[in-house]
Amino acid sequence: MKHFAYILIGVWIIFGCKIKKTKANEKLIVCSTSVTADCVRQVVGDKLIVKSLMGPGVDPHTYNPRPSDVVLLNDAKLVVYTGFHLEGKMAELFSRLSERKAVVSFQLDFPKDQVLYTDEITPDPHVWFDTESWVHSMNGVVDKLVELYPEYELEFRENFYKFQVKVQKKTAELKLKLSEIPQEQRVLITSHDAFHYFGRTFDVRVKALQGVSTSQEPGVRDVIDLVDFIVKHRVKAIFVENSVSPKALKSVLSSVERRGYQVKIGGTLFSDALGSKGSGADTYLGMLSHNVNAIKEGLK
Repeated sequence: MKHFAYILIGVWIIFGCKIKKTKANEKLIVCSTSVTADCVRQVVGDKLIVKSLMGPGVDPHTYNPRPSDVVLLNDAKLVVYTGFHLEGKMAELFSRLSERKAVVSFQLDFPKDQVLYTDEITPDPHVWFDTESWVHSMNGVVDKLVELYPEYELEFRENFYKFQVKVQKKTAELKLKLSEIPQEQRVLITSHDAFHYFGRTFDVRVKALQGVSTSQEPGVRDVIDLVDFIVKHRVKAIFVENSVSPKALKSVLSSVERRGYQVKIGGTLFSDALGSKGSGADTYLGMLSHNVNAIKEGLK
């Protein structure tokens, strides 16, 4: 049924709905994920309306667009997405949309020599955890915003500069915090492979039960290998994610206990989506702080 709805939505966009040029729509920016939406809001402030297709806790790897998403995408002046196949089921829709309206991805200006690959050709899409490169990738988005709204250029570029400084300071602060954990204990185990950029940025060894996409379930061999690793390295805690079911990781915990070793759930990390409003992880910087604090508390 979902597949059928997806096809209908695709056909609707491909063959074109009439774009409604209202005063409100002229200020509407639609972003794919909560992470991209928050970063765009830091630039545009209250000058424009920014909406996210995917809310808190939504997994972008398996997300199917809804009819209401089509309305938003059709009405938007600008559509912004991450790229690197993060929004796997929407990539074709974004490509089709770009033929008839402004569409830009963070991938456009992400430094190519900083991209991590899961194999010879498949990029790891969780690029926002490389904070320096992520902010650099915002240049293309900011340039597109200035092109569409030249009257706000000075304000947008000033806001972008302030955001860059905040990200730099936050990254330095969080690196220092994690460095207080002994190197041998600095091992991050999560549900799916979303933290390799995080590990590179904050000098943490990472390992996961699933691959970079949640579209495939882990196999028995994956569970056995992870259990062996945890027991061998005396890992203190493993971490669930807000956008991934904890069921598989809890089975790992049970298997570890049957091997006579105790490992705890260290908390919930925000990987592919920000937290709900008031969670403390409802902004990009808040999400980074939450994750680092949870990891430090779990592994100390």
